[in-house]
Amino acid sequence: MMRQILSFWTEERSLTIFLALLVLQIFIIAPLETTGHWLLYTLNGVVGSLFLLTGLLTITQHRLIRWIAACLVGCALTARWLALISPTPLILIADNLLAICFAACFTAIVLQKVYEEGSVSGHRVRGAIAAYLLIGYFFATAYRLLDALLPGSFSYAANPAFMQQGKGLAEAFMYFSLVTLTTVGFGDISAVHPVARSLVMLEAVIGTLYPAILIARLVSLNIEHEKKYTPPESSTAP
Repeated sequence: MMRQILSFWTEERSLTIFLALLVLQIFIIAPLETTGHWLLYTLNGVVGSLFLLTGLLTITQHRLIRWIAACLVGCALTARWLALISPTPLILIADNLLAICFAACFTAIVLQKVYEEGSVSGHRVRGAIAAYLLIGYFFATAYRLLDALLPGSFSYAANPAFMQQGKGLAEAFMYFSLVTLTTVGFGDISAVHPVARSLVMLEAVIGTLYPAILIARLVSLNIEHEKKYTPPESSTAP
């Protein structure tokens, strides 16, 4: 079983599967977590930790990095359980910090697979979409952490219900992050603190530049692959 899980990230189709799981987590499981489904909240943390650990073990052979990855996953699972059992402010902050590390590591794993040498397949394109959603998840967690450290960093004038603490607030920030990443900006949540505004501006810039840089890089990889594996035309003597 563990060997099959470890081999998950060695194939390009893993990017498609991961995108499907990510869409399931962001658009279905996360909203359900706000209704008090503690089993989904816990299962989400366990499955996410397992995928992260296998991904880090796949892309690196360095023993120290593998130990660090294992410790990170162990700490994340512990924080997830403590946040469920005893959600104190300190534990919630630790949970958010570890979630930010998760998002950063997942993004690195996915982009490493997307930008490998070779022809650009549909799996890679779907992996790039997954990385885009992971960027949104990263900033959503950063917003939630900032709101916990600096209360009042965001204004919820259009919907005061967003001010409720807990997992419901996490879903609200995920919504706000994706709206910011796609530069839609409905205005029902707005950044008030200067640090919050800086994060929002940074995410908006990334959301604008990422598709252009991604397309340019994928086209470049495909051209390099074709040049490398296309035999030169034989010249005929006059």
